[in-house]
Amino acid sequence: MAQTRSWKNEAKKPGFFQKPGFCCFCVLAFCLAARTASTATILFSPFDSLDGWQVRSAGPTAAELVQEGKRQCVQIASQGGTVFLTRELPLDAVKGRQLMVRCEVKADGVTRGPQVSSTAKVHVAVRTPAGIQHHTARFTGTAPWHEEALKAAVPADAQQVRLNVGLEACSGRAWFDTLVVRNDQQGVHPVPLASAANAHHSQLVLPAFPKGRLEWQGIPFDVLDGNAGMDCLRLSGVNHPDWPAQMSAPVSVNAGASTIYILHAALDGQPSRETPTAIWTATLSDGYEASFSVFEGREIGAVGQTKDLENWRVAWRGQGVDGKPVAFGVTKWALHSESPVVSLKCRTYRGAAPVVLAVTVVEDPPRERPTSSGEEEGE
Repeated sequence: MAQTRSWKNEAKKPGFFQKPGFCCFCVLAFCLAARTASTATILFSPFDSLDGWQVRSAGPTAAELVQEGKRQCVQIASQGGTVFLTRELPLDAVKGRQLMVRCEVKADGVTRGPQVSSTAKVHVAVRTPAGIQHHTARFTGTAPWHEEALKAAVPADAQQVRLNVGLEACSGRAWFDTLVVRNDQQGVHPVPLASAANAHHSQLVLPAFPKGRLEWQGIPFDVLDGNAGMDCLRLSGVNHPDWPAQMSAPVSVNAGASTIYILHAALDGQPSRETPTAIWTATLSDGYEASFSVFEGREIGAVGQTKDLENWRVAWRGQGVDGKPVAFGVTKWALHSESPVVSLKCRTYRGAAPVVLAVTVVEDPPRERPTSSGEEEGE
C-alpha cells in the first residue's frame, strides 16, 4: 500500500482527551480558505493531501495518506487511543445555517470504547455562549466503502465550528474519502479560467470586447482583464485549424454543481451544423464524467449573432467603430448528479472555433437525506 504522507503518535498521554470539547476547540494553525457566505459548498476535501487539516491525538495512533485501490484517501488507526483530523469552518458561511456533511468511509475492526462516543466518527462541534453542541455520525465494526452523513443546525450566535473525522478512545482502522460540507443556501461559483486562457481578444480581431464582471439574469461572470496578456480561451475550428484543439489542462471547480453556465461565442459560426463544435466534460468526485455537446445554431451563436438561440442567450452586445456588432451569449448545462465537480475541460470537434470568456457554476441547496444528528457531552 503506497503511502504519500503520514503522521504517527506512539506517546501515551493520559487524560489528554478527557475534558469535554478539548479536542474540538484547541487553537489551530490551519484555517479553511473560506468561500463567500453565498456559497453552498463550504468544504470539499478529496483527501489527496492533509493541507489545511491538523492531526490531534492521544495514545498509539496514526493518520496517513494511502492509496486504497483506485482511491487516494486518508487512513486513521488507533490502538485504544484517540486521533482526529480537524479543521475550523468559516463562521460567515455557517452561522444561522443548516449544515449537511457527507463523507465516504470504510472500517476494519473498529471496536467500541468505554463511552457511547468511543467510535469512528464524522463530527461537528459548535461552540456557543450556552455551551458546546455535538453532531455526530458514528460507525464501528468492519464495513466496505459507504457514506456517513449528518446534519447540524448552527445557531446564529455560534462562536466556533469545528469539523473532525477519526477515532475516539477505540481500536481499529478507518478510511475517509470525498468529504463535502454544504450549507442550505444556493451557491454561485465563478470558475477561475486564468490557467486555461490562451489568447488576448486583440488576436481575434474583434471590434469590441467585454471586461470585468458581467451579470446575466443574476448569474455573475468574471471576464479576465487581460493584464497577463490573456483574457479568453480560443480553440481550433473552421478557418482556425492551427489553434489548440483542447484546453491545456482542466480548470478546477471543487464545488457542487446543479447547473453550469458558459459565456462564449463562435468565430465564423454557421446558422446550424450537424456535428458539435465543442464538447465539455465535467469530472465528478465519484470518478464519473459528464459530457455536454455544443452545437452551432442551438448551444452557441456566432460573435455577430445578436438574437437568442434555443440554448444560447445573448448576455453582452458591443459595436466597434466600423459598426460591426459583437455578441457573446450564455449556454446552460444542467447536471444530474449530487457529486461535486472536481474540474472542467473542453475540446473541439467539427465546427467553428469557440471563444470562451467565462464559466460560472451554480449549485442548488443540498437535498435532505437520511443523516445522524445529536448533541452529546464529552465528544
